[in-house]
Amino acid sequence: MENYGTKKASSLGKKSIIGLIAGLAFGAILCFVPAGTFRDDIVINTVLKLVGTGYLNLIKMTIIPFVFASLVMGISSATDVKQVGRIGGKILAIYICTTVLASALGIAGGLLLKPGAGVNLASFDLSNTYENVKTSFADVILDFIPTNVVESFAKGKMIHVVVFAVFFGVALSLIGERANPVKTFNESLANAMLKIVNIVMELTPIGVFALMSKTVATLGFSIIVTLAKYCACEILLFVVFGVVVYGLLLKGFTGLSFGRFLKKYSKIALVPFSTSSSNATLPYSIKFCREIGVSEKVAAFTIPLGATLNMDGSAIMQGMTAVFVAQLYDIKLSWAMIVTIVIAATLGTIGSPGMPGVVMVTLTVVLQSVGFPLEAIAIIVAIDKFPDMFKTVLNVLGDAIDTVIVAKSEGEFDEDYFYDRKTLAE
Repeated sequence: MENYGTKKASSLGKKSIIGLIAGLAFGAILCFVPAGTFRDDIVINTVLKLVGTGYLNLIKMTIIPFVFASLVMGISSATDVKQVGRIGGKILAIYICTTVLASALGIAGGLLLKPGAGVNLASFDLSNTYENVKTSFADVILDFIPTNVVESFAKGKMIHVVVFAVFFGVALSLIGERANPVKTFNESLANAMLKIVNIVMELTPIGVFALMSKTVATLGFSIIVTLAKYCACEILLFVVFGVVVYGLLLKGFTGLSFGRFLKKYSKIALVPFSTSSSNATLPYSIKFCREIGVSEKVAAFTIPLGATLNMDGSAIMQGMTAVFVAQLYDIKLSWAMIVTIVIAATLGTIGSPGMPGVVMVTLTVVLQSVGFPLEAIAIIVAIDKFPDMFKTVLNVLGDAIDTVIVAKSEGEFDEDYFYDRKTLAE
């Protein structure tokens, strides 16, 4: 079953890239077709809009129940002190710290590299999307706290939903066995929503084709250069975070050679790269950690937890994408908005399962937290399949390095395996 899931995810990734390329080509062809009823009304504003917007609406349909149920399930299991103990506390602290750093790097990289410069979408329809954002830091923090949860769910105020889900998940873990019925129901809800997301993700190649075709036909060839720059900037930030942050963490907390670690990791890196799924990589990641010296009890606990909670690549992407969208729509970022994006990107990645395309759903949490136009997702979803492969490689690398750090601190790491003085076969 695992191999089937891996092959299925890999096939979806290939089909989505084909859809992207085909969409680029078809959109370019439409640029040369004279404006008129057939091109504008039938092809662009009827067929492509119906398919592309329909795909986006299906994604939006899953947002509230999916994010809430997944977040509650992840938090309720991860914050049970009696269950996870000292190891859980350490790995959670590392995951949260690196995720905050990742989202901050994404924002800083976006501000420095300016991937959205050169294309101004401010004249496009932003109805019911952009809202005035409070500039007071205190107001921003206070606005995170819902006063009426039912209203927040009904109106789709995602940052309220996320905050309530965190509190709800922690509460479930603290009341112990009395929460089991609720946990069981919530787990079933999360699995059902995950299945719906899986079904929607099967439509990604078609949705990507329609979205990219409409984007290029509407905005012209300049958007292609902008999207290429977006991908290049995102991948560059992944590399910087992986080498600098992870390299310093591994060397500083364990004394191990980062170069040697990367050489060993390269043997399984193709799996997350080809599947874009941390979950599909789980058995390979656990085996990898065992082979380099991590004990079974640590690897079997921290790696699955990391696939749910530790999404540094996704945090970088969401931080940079928020800046990218602000640049596309000529929105001025205030410090209050930047702080909001960092917090929302950190919370938005917690609990999201490691499967292809899910970051498109959690990205709405970040964009909505500062009132940015969700129409921008139509641009991002069409191009994100390529950097998503690199993003997953970074996520899985982070899970492994954080696991080694915790195992080393707990005396659950055998360096003889890392330096090839022992093997699991022995």
